[in-house]
Amino acid sequence: MRKIFESKYFRIAATVFAAGAALIVFWQIVTKWGGFKDGVRSFLNILQPFAYGLVMAYLLAPIYNAVVRGLYPRVKNRFKQKDTALKFSRVIGSVVAVLLIFAIIAALIVLFVPQLIDSISGIVQTLPGRVEYINEAINRLMTRMENEEIAQDVINFTDDLEENIVKWARTTLIPAAGDFMQVISQRVMLTIRTVLNFFIGVIACIYFLNGKERFKAQARKTVRSLVSRSTASELSEFVHYTDRTFGSFINGKIIDSLIIGVLCGICMAIFRLPYPLLISTIIGITNIIPFFGPFIGAIPAIAIIFLISPWKSLYFLILIIVLQQLDGNVIGPKIIGSSMGLGSFWVMFAIIIAGGMFGFLGMVLGVPVFAVIYYYLGKLVSKRLQHRGLPERTEDYMEFNHYDIDRKDVLK
Repeated sequence: MRKIFESKYFRIAATVFAAGAALIVFWQIVTKWGGFKDGVRSFLNILQPFAYGLVMAYLLAPIYNAVVRGLYPRVKNRFKQKDTALKFSRVIGSVVAVLLIFAIIAALIVLFVPQLIDSISGIVQTLPGRVEYINEAINRLMTRMENEEIAQDVINFTDDLEENIVKWARTTLIPAAGDFMQVISQRVMLTIRTVLNFFIGVIACIYFLNGKERFKAQARKTVRSLVSRSTASELSEFVHYTDRTFGSFINGKIIDSLIIGVLCGICMAIFRLPYPLLISTIIGITNIIPFFGPFIGAIPAIAIIFLISPWKSLYFLILIIVLQQLDGNVIGPKIIGSSMGLGSFWVMFAIIIAGGMFGFLGMVLGVPVFAVIYYYLGKLVSKRLQHRGLPERTEDYMEFNHYDIDRKDVLK
């Protein structure tokens, strides 16, 4: 039987069978794409708690490692066995990590939620008055226009706006209340499911933190059983580089966004701009998105402030431009690094492509993913150039013939 399995014809037959099975699976996926996509979505929803746990474990691993590393030398002599001291240190590290999660959530609830509710309530209360003020301003402007026909049309439109809104509410909003209630109930169930998944994710996070060495060892053992030693070494280097890139980017971006949000709130309080906590929270969260983040957050913020005071919205726009320059030229490079090996064009390219494909998550993670791809494509190109005996520097391939300039005059 062993000779049959090791024969050339058996390997050929197995290869043909595997290729045929792969073609059948591919054809089923293509012809039944809708059902396949729904199945994948359902499967991903089942894995959602583990995704939460993996993300939390990845972010909390430095703190967990620091606690275990600092506590173990102090307690190893207090236990008869060293592994017991390590288990004790791991337990304390897990407790610290979980307490940090709930401390952050509690801080958000206690400090931010009441202020956000007050800010939103203030916006709702002042919105009708601001709309009326803008309406009156438009009417005054239109009455001064030379073209009386256009002015009268605009005045009639603004005068009928309230009546149209009431009519829309009676004819559309109220009849659709049942659908709204159904949507609300679905959202409530989704929120409950999300909260439940979060708590399961916390438990999964503890398992990931305490078992990461075993998980890594199992992955390393599996890889070594499938590929050669050199290939395994290359895969290990790839994983380490990817982990280092993502870790430095994500942790650095969180710290960077926290600093920008705090600076924005302080500056808004100093210059007495409205809703400093609400606006600075929006700016801090959207600043996680590289390049476009400050401007994405500035659009709704400016709209909110404009309802209170158009002049203050202009002051806020100036403040955002100053903060963006400070973040892009000073804070960001100090915390994250200059550009992760990417030029500004490639950063913008990665954000647009990844954001278009995967939404907000793509906009956040598109840069580190593209940085890893860009790095290894560069290594592949350099390796091929070395094999061909060609120069590796990009500058060696740049030409300035269109400007009648010698390349040596502008490149060193």
